[in-house]
Amino acid sequence: MTPLLNQLRETTRPYHEQTEQLLYSDDLRAGMLSANQYTHLLLIHGAFHQALEQAIDQHAAFFRDYEPDLRRKTLWLQADLASIHQPMPPLVDLFADWSPASLIGAAYVGEGSMLGGKTVFHLLQQSPSLQPLLENARFYRGYGSETGARWRDFGLFVANKQSSVDPSEVIEGACKAFQLYQYLFEKTQPLAV
Repeated sequence: MTPLLNQLRETTRPYHEQTEQLLYSDDLRAGMLSANQYTHLLLIHGAFHQALEQAIDQHAAFFRDYEPDLRRKTLWLQADLASIHQPMPPLVDLFADWSPASLIGAAYVGEGSMLGGKTVFHLLQQSPSLQPLLENARFYRGYGSETGARWRDFGLFVANKQSSVDPSEVIEGACKAFQLYQYLFEKTQPLAV
């Protein structure tokens, strides 16, 4: 792990823990997540990832080695939401005026969500009310067997950009991205029906 990734992990830990707690982690671990809560989680991730992907696309040259086309999650979330007859949340420009360095921090949060995806998918299967919804679920399956390789590639991308960005801007971007998840929890809750 690169020094910057280590710094990101250490500095954002409190934000990560707050966000995880907010996103129904107790019900998830207890096997009691409801269909409404699952829908809400998909809406939160949908709003975050579609906005992040759009922002990264605005800086295509900077993010070329990030391989954004291999990391898109919006289509997975659209499919998961469509399978439960729920539209994607409206696109909100969450990352307006974010620098590429700040967007690396946001990408760290987005890519980190894929690391835990296998565990989350296993926990989702413990909730009986979700069984019919998970048969073709895609988002929480993440990158599957490619997860480790994609995370290592992301680490290389960050390492290669370290000398051209201000590390504090990357870290601030990651902290703000976790706060956006908290904002989206409130914003999307009324849509989860």
